[in-house]
Amino acid sequence: MHSGMAERRLVAAMVFVGTGLVLAAVTAGVLLRGLFFAGEMYPFLTVWYLMCAVFPGLWLIAASLRGPSASLLSIYGNRRANRSAAALLLICPLAILALYGIHWHRGPLSAQGNLNELLRCGLYASFAFCAYYCAGHRWGARFLNAVWSLLGMLISISALLAVCGGLNLPFAIAYSTSTEVSATGARLGGLLEYPNAFGAVMAVFLLERLFALAACRDAAETDKKRGKVQWPDEGSAVRGAPVLPKEAYAGLGNTQGEREEGCETEEGRTRSSRGRARDENREEQHVSEDARTRCWLGRAYTEVMREERHVVEDKKLSSSRGRAYREVEQEKGREEDEQTLARTVALVEQEHGEPAAIISNAKLLLRMLPLFPYAAALLLSESRGAWLAAACASAAVLLWKRRLLAPLLAAGAAPLAAAALLYRQLARAGLAVEPLPGLLLLAGLWAGALLAGLWLYRRSISAAGGVRAAMLVLAAAGWTAAGTAVLVQVSERITGPSMTVAARGLYYRDAWKLAAEAPWLGRGGETWRYSYLAAQSRPYVGSQVHSGYLDFLLNLGIVGLAAVLLLLLAAGWVVGAAAPRLLPPLLVIALHAAVDFDWSYGLTWLLLFLLPALALAEVRQEAENSSGTTAVKAAPGIAVIPSAGGILSNAAVNKCLTASESGTRATFSAVTTGPDASYQARDFLPAAAHANSPGTKRFPRLLSRAQRLRLRLCHFVLNRRVRAATAAVCTGCLCLALSLLSFQLMKGAELHRVAAREPDPAGSIALLRQSLEWNPREPRAVVSLSRLLPDREAMDLLTGSLAYAPEDAAVQWEIAERSINGSNPGEALHWIRRSLKADVYNTAKRVKAIEGILDMSQRRLIAGDRAGGTASAAAGLDLLHQFRLQADSECRKGQQHNDRRFGFTAEAEALELRLRKVLAAAYSPVAEERRVSVQMPTAAY
Repeated sequence: MHSGMAERRLVAAMVFVGTGLVLAAVTAGVLLRGLFFAGEMYPFLTVWYLMCAVFPGLWLIAASLRGPSASLLSIYGNRRANRSAAALLLICPLAILALYGIHWHRGPLSAQGNLNELLRCGLYASFAFCAYYCAGHRWGARFLNAVWSLLGMLISISALLAVCGGLNLPFAIAYSTSTEVSATGARLGGLLEYPNAFGAVMAVFLLERLFALAACRDAAETDKKRGKVQWPDEGSAVRGAPVLPKEAYAGLGNTQGEREEGCETEEGRTRSSRGRARDENREEQHVSEDARTRCWLGRAYTEVMREERHVVEDKKLSSSRGRAYREVEQEKGREEDEQTLARTVALVEQEHGEPAAIISNAKLLLRMLPLFPYAAALLLSESRGAWLAAACASAAVLLWKRRLLAPLLAAGAAPLAAAALLYRQLARAGLAVEPLPGLLLLAGLWAGALLAGLWLYRRSISAAGGVRAAMLVLAAAGWTAAGTAVLVQVSERITGPSMTVAARGLYYRDAWKLAAEAPWLGRGGETWRYSYLAAQSRPYVGSQVHSGYLDFLLNLGIVGLAAVLLLLLAAGWVVGAAAPRLLPPLLVIALHAAVDFDWSYGLTWLLLFLLPALALAEVRQEAENSSGTTAVKAAPGIAVIPSAGGILSNAAVNKCLTASESGTRATFSAVTTGPDASYQARDFLPAAAHANSPGTKRFPRLLSRAQRLRLRLCHFVLNRRVRAATAAVCTGCLCLALSLLSFQLMKGAELHRVAAREPDPAGSIALLRQSLEWNPREPRAVVSLSRLLPDREAMDLLTGSLAYAPEDAAVQWEIAERSINGSNPGEALHWIRRSLKADVYNTAKRVKAIEGILDMSQRRLIAGDRAGGTASAAAGLDLLHQFRLQADSECRKGQQHNDRRFGFTAEAEALELRLRKVLAAAYSPVAEERRVSVQMPTAAY
């Protein structure tokens, strides 16, 4: 008893910790700008991984109390495909984490970028585990639904209040003078500060609500056609009629006394039917007590129920004629009850004008409440990709579930029309309105959308024939008007040429070429950010590749991309099997990530893992509603916990029966079933039950000592408790290691920020040294410190940092500048060429490099090194020639994608003339006598 109570408290503690972690993650995703910037994530990740280390400890305590917990995958049922998909949801993030760990060991393109991605993947994997664990418990499942709703409302309402003047968010609105970027000159980015990612997130929440309402109405209509009834006060289902609310019975009693009397008679019949059902259940439990007693630990719950049904059927066959006659009379009574309830339903629908199966107005208003802010935020983002992804996802699911089309039209017509009206009003003002008029406009349209949506939704359900068709036509007209109003406003961006679309075509082409250099495993985290300057074919500005799939291909190669695709397929399979209404938001995440960098936001990954967890929560709730209990009392001191996915094999059951029949008895706290139930049952059985089985202390004397040792070792490895303890210890150690890494990065970034604000150079040097002690992988701190140190010490620091970032353009340029001031022309020319190769379209660097070579050639000529001076001048002319050719090529291509203003400048032409003069003076006889030096003005860059 005490162990069972401790077990329940432990499970409650684990659910509490899991829900707290989930809430902390989504809160951080909102407050930290969508978890986009890695520097802002370090403090949160430090605390997060420390809290995650608590989970394995609780798991170990649970294993010591009652053995390993039931498998998380068992909630998905017995189907092997469902369980495999559920397993992939947990395995794929761990596989991605392992791939980043492999790159860390091999040496990535950027150690800092790879470590950032490794910490992100650890966050996603641990969040997925916490969310799925919470979804497997009743209160955890409810908590996940509440978190989802609150998260969507917080993101949308904060963005709308920033527009209407009720909340001050400095970067919530992105302004642009280009009509190709924004039709109104301003786009809403909300807390994410990027309109495209914000629009995709709003599309996810909007489609979830729309399809939830559509599925609710479709289920109500299906129940009405099938004739199911459910008592609202008890929640027990009775076949034969639709659901009747209490108000319906009250209305019948107030109208006619005969109906009230009929309802009372019907209620008495129903109560008697329930009493007979309870008596039969007690009798079946009494009959099956022997069968349950024989179920000694290893007997699966499903086999016990099967034996009970056989015993009850045998007793019914051997019953007397009176018993059979009573059963026939009971069946007739049930049929009369069902007919009475059906007539009552007809009377209710005739007098109240609506079916009894629909939910109350308060609940419906609560479910429709987020539709307007979601739709308004989506339209104000002006994200064409989010609009298109939402349309494609909806169309794909509606082709599969065509019955949802009419409910979807009725549920979304009024909120979308009101959102379109708000968009037109705010677009005229450039998203800049006075606070009071803006708030009044927002509140008025929201209230109107709620009332109109409720009326249209109710009428489309209750009406029939021509009235219902008219409601659907009205809903379609609302959708058409909303779409027309929005498309007219943004028609130029949709029909005209798009600069952003063409630029992304360049990104994708250059990314494919870069991915071909390391196709299988990639080059580590943040590959595009640290190599796009060298890989770009045009001088565009874009540190993001604008495609999540290409980003994974660059980072982890084909293997990593396959893991991501498997993860998406598994999530789609689980969601489609458990809750098809969640497929559209999942498709939006998958589709929009192909054309933008949504996956660079940690919030998007949290939503991706929350959707299967919500589907799992629905499965859990349906299982509870259908079964009503989760444990069956088998014998004193034994609690058999049924699992949807774990069934013992016949051999395991025979072993259990053999143990119980041999007279050996013991008291155990709990038994769970799972894929390894045979080993688990063996762990709980007494020694006499498996004295001759492998892995025990009693082995046949015919076996040699080595064979007995081998068998003991196999039993130790296959012991599920040992495996659970090993996994828990490894997981806890990994979480602690990741927490330590996050703390080191946090301290390094904090000291770097403090050093940037320090006016004293000596103090800045000390702070930067401390920053590099905590995190030597950060190239920006290395560059900042090198500019404050002497040349020799700075060169040692810079060359040492190349071990962490071998192709970093900033570090290579700092080395090139130091080499120009040195005495080795060959080394200087090597680093100049290498730095210019790492940053191809940088006009300032090219001019500065040629200027440095000119100065070097003059110094060599003054020192009497005629060969060195002429070689340096010739190298400078060669660099100028390459510069001119590349600039002319870009000039012929046009200025459309020349974001970096790359071109051959007048200053470069002046440098060319000076180099030619130096070269000519070096070969003239006067130069040998006078050693002429040409003075050159310096320019600051």
